[in-house]
Amino acid sequence: MIVTAYMTGWRISELLALKRADLDLEAGNAITRADDNKGKRDELVKLHVVVVDHLRKLASFDPHVFPWNHNKTTLYGQFAEIQEAAKIKLPCQARHEHTRFCHVYGFHDFRRALATMNADKLTPDALQALMRHKSYSTTQRYIAIARQMDAAVAGLHVPEVLKVKGLAN
Repeated sequence: MIVTAYMTGWRISELLALKRADLDLEAGNAITRADDNKGKRDELVKLHVVVVDHLRKLASFDPHVFPWNHNKTTLYGQFAEIQEAAKIKLPCQARHEHTRFCHVYGFHDFRRALATMNADKLTPDALQALMRHKSYSTTQRYIAIARQMDAAVAGLHVPEVLKVKGLAN
């Protein structure tokens, strides 16, 4: 599910609702249904070959690709538990009463990562279509964040001992 979440940018509700009958792995497509997505429309989505390869390996008699017969909050707890066992502890900058979920990744982080990591690789229209944003301004926010991060990283101080000879640092 993590590979599919990261490589498609689908919301967790779409992933959990995805049925095998809505997959065409030969064509590399999936349908996200109106009842299960924020856009409230059926959409045929092209899948990356990495996603297709991972989905082919998931054998099950369940009609859902990612069967989860519990409440979504239980899934969030299980995902947090896996990360805590892996010693992931993210800093929380927000001023509020912290919970365990402040210090681990959430499923929306996969969506945000897809947008941010691909903002400069795709046209804005392609990114909007891939993310299935209704509003172009939502896509523009992801693009702006990606550009700010690129500039910030490029401007980081690099100590002399870490500089590679012959490369511009």
